[in-house]
Amino acid sequence: MESNKRRRKYMGTPFQNKLLFLVFASAVIPAAIVTLCLYYLIFNTLAWQMVIPESIAYNLIPVLQKVNLILAIAVPISLLIIWFIALELSHRVAGPLYRLEKELDERINKTKHGEIRLREKDEFKSLAGKINKLIVK
Repeated sequence: MESNKRRRKYMGTPFQNKLLFLVFASAVIPAAIVTLCLYYLIFNTLAWQMVIPESIAYNLIPVLQKVNLILAIAVPISLLIIWFIALELSHRVAGPLYRLEKELDERINKTKHGEIRLREKDEFKSLAGKINKLIVK
């Protein structure tokens, strides 16, 4: 079974590119909006609560520096984790679709005969089953 494993996670097909972008953007954009809103809300509220400008600079700047340091570390790590999850999800959908297209092309060109077989965990197994019924007919 291990030899039947798909080696490359990224195949570069237009469908996988679109799916990868969609999954990545759907995770990153809301997270960025929430982060920016919280950042603005917290520090704007702090600035309004403090009346004296010297105390604002004295109390707010060290807090901003710590928050910025944490964000500088957490954001790249979070983006990498989101990217790998998006890549895995796009691979689980785009890989079997690519395989189905390749198998259908081989049958159209008559270089291969028989049923189309997908891996056990692949998506689109029901579609492959229906195509196999059509091939048998």
